[in-house]
Amino acid sequence: MPSPGKTPPHLAATAPLGVWLRLIRENGGVARPYWGKLARVLMTSVALSPLRTFERLWFDRRVSRTKLHPSPVYVHGFARTGTTHLHNLLAHDPRLGFPTTLQAFASPMFLTTRGWLERLIARKLPRTRPMDNVAVSMSLPQEEELALACTSHLSPVHQVSFPNRMKEFAERFGSMRLTPQELAEWERAYLRVLRQATLAAEGRRLVLKSPANLGRTALLRRLFPEAKFVFIMRNPYVTYMSNLRLYQSLLPAYRMTDYEWESVAAAIRSNFTVMTRRYMRDRESIPKGNLVEVRFEDIERDPLAELERIYRELELPGWERARGPVAAYLTTLSGYRKNRYRIDPAVVDIVDREWGFAVKEWGYAPPEADDRPAGTE
Repeated sequence: MPSPGKTPPHLAATAPLGVWLRLIRENGGVARPYWGKLARVLMTSVALSPLRTFERLWFDRRVSRTKLHPSPVYVHGFARTGTTHLHNLLAHDPRLGFPTTLQAFASPMFLTTRGWLERLIARKLPRTRPMDNVAVSMSLPQEEELALACTSHLSPVHQVSFPNRMKEFAERFGSMRLTPQELAEWERAYLRVLRQATLAAEGRRLVLKSPANLGRTALLRRLFPEAKFVFIMRNPYVTYMSNLRLYQSLLPAYRMTDYEWESVAAAIRSNFTVMTRRYMRDRESIPKGNLVEVRFEDIERDPLAELERIYRELELPGWERARGPVAAYLTTLSGYRKNRYRIDPAVVDIVDREWGFAVKEWGYAPPEADDRPAGTE
């Protein structure tokens, strides 16, 4: 969690003022106790307006002309299933590009501010993420969804600001229930984020990761018919506990409304169910050679062997060249300590009742009573 007395920059502080005004209007306003937080965000947004304008004038033509690789690699999985770890591993392939943390948090002026803004933001960021011990750096891979949230109101990331409406966010974005006009707007904003990343990566094929993409499989395949997908699953009992911890960490820092914790937990459970079942349906249409499924526990046990299998089954070139950088990165993780969870019988009952289909599909079993305290992430 953020240090006491320290307020981290808002995840979408760089978004245009119009995005924020629309979010406020569509989500029922901001509660009075959070007006100060909102004022800081809006002042930041207004102050950055000249940079956003310069970005559009100077870079829009170059961005719009940037050709996207027809077969991006998607790390596909629900939040807290190991997507970040797998994304970081794949991103060490020198043939691949990716959205960086700087782009994620400064998307509307990313190309203009590379360098000096990177150093400024880096001084304000914690060394590790608030929900776990994963390192944070401006140059590391990051979710394209965060960049999208800084350019559009059409992102589930905004639920951290309006947690009282998490159910609505889950229902809307878990299966992309958008109007035709909203969908067209989402596509334009999303593809611009990818073109930005491709331009910055000098045209390299992108490896992308965002938990929100799990409910968009068919949509992504329409945009990129030859997209490659690496689906990752993790023990659902641990995944549930890890998601609870995630929102317990994020919401106090970013919320602008009051909320009931049980409704947040219910939204997490519903979103997993909707998105995972949607993926299970949509995966049937993915051509052979464009999808591989892995388990986090196997990646953790033997990452190089699992990555070699991913490259082989997806027919990705360059594993021999990528193996060295990936192995070198793995040596830097030797001191990493995962979060530990006590998975009590109540959690087992909840997961069995609502996520039992995933437990069965990917071959997991409820942890034995004497093993429950050892649940880790």
